[in-house]
Formats: sequence, structure tokens, C-alpha cells
Amino acid sequence: MSSKNDVVFVEPSSSPKFKLKGIEIHQLLDRDACSNFSAYLVKLEPHQVKKASFHKKGEELYYVLSGSGQAKLGDASYALKMGCFFRVPPSTIHEFTTEEDSLHLLNFHSPPVFADHDTYFVE
Repeated sequence: MSSKNDVVFVEPSSSPKFKLKGIEIHQLLDRDACSNFSAYLVKLEPHQVKKASFHKKGEELYYVLSGSGQAKLGDASYALKMGCFFRVPPSTIHEFTTEEDSLHLLNFHSPPVFADHDTYFVE
């Protein structure tokens, strides 16, 4: 466990991972280390959907590390590929889908967002 004032260095295999609605997520910062933002690696497998969700307070930044897919951000749709960067403002419904390729995204939230804090799924 690290505090908010500690340097954090994460080896690729050492970050805790969990599944949220079937999507593999690696939590890159321990919850106690998150004062201004949270950080995740989000991994979608081929033919997978990250169900529509939103955050009431959290603003998100995404960077596509590898793979391809589609993003629905509010009313607009975007093709995702390696190197794409995008911002999702608070209260914007967002959903991701993949086809033949997997999709790996680096994801930051400010203020911090967790699976049990400021995450709302559209059913």
C-alpha cells in the first residue's frame, strides 16, 4: 500500500486486476495513492463489449495502446486504433466494442473513480 505522497512504480505483472462487467481491468494505482486521479489498463478481448456507463464527477482520458475497436461517446461513434487519444467529460455515456482484434486502453480519471465509486452503468 502506498500513500498519496509516495513515488509509485508498477511492474506489468504486479498491478491488481479485476473483472468489471466482464472486462479485465488492471488498477495501476492503489486506491490510497489516488488523490487527484485514478489510473487503469483496460483490456477488451475480441468480440467484447464494455457496457455503456458514465461518471457523475469523473472526467476520463483514454489512450489506445494496441488493437482496434469502436467507441460510442455520447451521440458520436469513433473508430479506435493504436495511438488514438480521447477525453470523456463527466456524465457522458460511453461504450466500447471490439470485433476481430483485442483493445488495450490506458485510462485516467479525475477526480478518482473506482468500480464502487462514481461508476454508473446504463442497463
